[in-house]
Amino acid sequence: MSEINTDEMFKKIKKQNGEGVAKVLRSEVLLDIPNLAHILEFAGNDPAKIKTLAPVIREIYQTNNISEYQTDKNPLDLLSEAGYDAFVVTTEEEKNSIKKYYRPGEEICTFRDPHRHENFYMIHAVKRGADKIEPSDHPERDDEYGTSVISIQIAKSGGFISIKNRYNHTVNNPDATFNNNPDNIIYGLSDSLKKHFNVEFNTTKNILPDHYRMVNDQIVYFNYEIDNVYFGPDYYFSGSTITKLNKDYELMLDYFILNTKNGELKHPTNYIWIGTTRHILQNMIQNKKITVRVNKDNKQEHMIFADDVHVLSVENGTITEMNLPDLQSIGDHFLEFNQNLKKLYAPNLKTVDENFLASNQALTELDLPSLESAGYSFVHDNKQISKLNAPKLERVDRSFLQDNQELTELDLPSLKFVDKNFVRENIQISKLNAPSLESVGDSFLQGNQGLTELDLPSLKCIDNYFMQRNQQISKLNAPNLERIGDGFLSKNEGLTELDLPSLKFIGKYFLSSNAFLEELHLPQLEKIGLFFMQQNKKLRTFYAPKLQQNYAKYKNCYGDCFLPENTELTDFVVANKSDCLNKRLYLIIAKNKINQKLKNALNHLTNTGAVAHNTRN
Repeated sequence: MSEINTDEMFKKIKKQNGEGVAKVLRSEVLLDIPNLAHILEFAGNDPAKIKTLAPVIREIYQTNNISEYQTDKNPLDLLSEAGYDAFVVTTEEEKNSIKKYYRPGEEICTFRDPHRHENFYMIHAVKRGADKIEPSDHPERDDEYGTSVISIQIAKSGGFISIKNRYNHTVNNPDATFNNNPDNIIYGLSDSLKKHFNVEFNTTKNILPDHYRMVNDQIVYFNYEIDNVYFGPDYYFSGSTITKLNKDYELMLDYFILNTKNGELKHPTNYIWIGTTRHILQNMIQNKKITVRVNKDNKQEHMIFADDVHVLSVENGTITEMNLPDLQSIGDHFLEFNQNLKKLYAPNLKTVDENFLASNQALTELDLPSLESAGYSFVHDNKQISKLNAPKLERVDRSFLQDNQELTELDLPSLKFVDKNFVRENIQISKLNAPSLESVGDSFLQGNQGLTELDLPSLKCIDNYFMQRNQQISKLNAPNLERIGDGFLSKNEGLTELDLPSLKFIGKYFLSSNAFLEELHLPQLEKIGLFFMQQNKKLRTFYAPKLQQNYAKYKNCYGDCFLPENTELTDFVVANKSDCLNKRLYLIIAKNKINQKLKNALNHLTNTGAVAHNTRN
């Protein structure tokens, strides 16, 4: 083999991938690899990303030391040894037979592709006992649940393998389970699959970074994967076939291909939820003169003009800016997969449906001055937004801004109704202004650690797990609140003041483990659930003259379900005609170590009036 001229290779890489990438490869001593420019043709121009690829490049192409384990065993036998029941897919029915193991919304796109088993060799493998394995609260791609149901898929043309995950897109890079190396499932499986199907593919012990795949002998970067089609900056691939765009007149817009000559918008997948985005993009450019200009300050960014109006900006194939001045409503799944939108101008937008910008990671501010309602997963999982302006927003569906990490203040003066998971797992919000809020769903602000006071003057109804795991809130004002679900402020350790004068109904685990509340006055309270005020160790006064809870159905819970472990209780007022004021109640509160004088008072109740409070001597 002739010696490689590393200076010439440096020049090739510099021209193709940029000087920064060429310098990284020189510093990693990788410029002596034959065909390196071909190998990295679709690897991109980000030096930092190429540096993370260095171990993979060295393993596969420089040392040529791919230590696959040799075996004569059948792939299904090996998978059985690894604890899986596995079978080769040959029909549509077999392809979709494992769908029952997937949670709603996490089904792999394989199920939607009627030709998948015709173009790929496929083995479905189900871990024995998979139906009993529960998903993690903090999912990781290769955890027990994620790997309990897998689909190994190899392009029949060779050069491409993908191992699908049970979590699907709940986790990062779900189509690279076990790093797409069957030997990570059980030694010898890579060799066995190649022999069984008479096909070749590359594997690596080193982990390929997110957004990279091995395609034939090339390392390929992609921005998005949709329905087993992978979209890069100016190409896309499915299986082992890479299709380049014509740079003279084609431009990648996320997962759409724009023909700038005729305005045609192409989307080479069967994904059913692209209609909204496609319709909006098409309306921007339809019957208009399209021009594309390179941003002089950023050569990677292309600005798209329709009749001389700037409508879009695109960087490395992903939409970064969008101008929608007249749009009033947006349907489902708008830019659902886009992670890089930085600016959105939509001053007249009134309604958005589900999964609006659901994967966005780049927006820092969002100004929607006319927005009135938002569907579920509105800007879900965005870690950057620090400012939201939506003064007219009245109603939001579930998972509104869930998992946002940067918002510190949220001002929603018109908001009335929110569904579950409202700004859940935001740890930074320290101020919430929602004076019109009337009803909240499950897990409202769950996991928030920044709020110390909360004023909700119009709130009437709360579902389960309201502000669970907030450790800081010391004061809550909700004068019109009438109904509370389970787990209200459970594990809050900072509450010292609570004024709920209109509250009538309470679910289970009310104020569990509050450590500082000393007085609780609930003048309208009529019914409560199990484990009321559990472990509130400083509570001295409890006033609920209308409490009518019947404990008869909790026959095994006397002494455990009502005010358990409240050792400081001295003043106690409930309705004395209640069924709970009998010997059973005496047993219940006896476990609170109430002083003898109060016990005696409770033991000699008459049937008139309410129980008078008693003060500890």
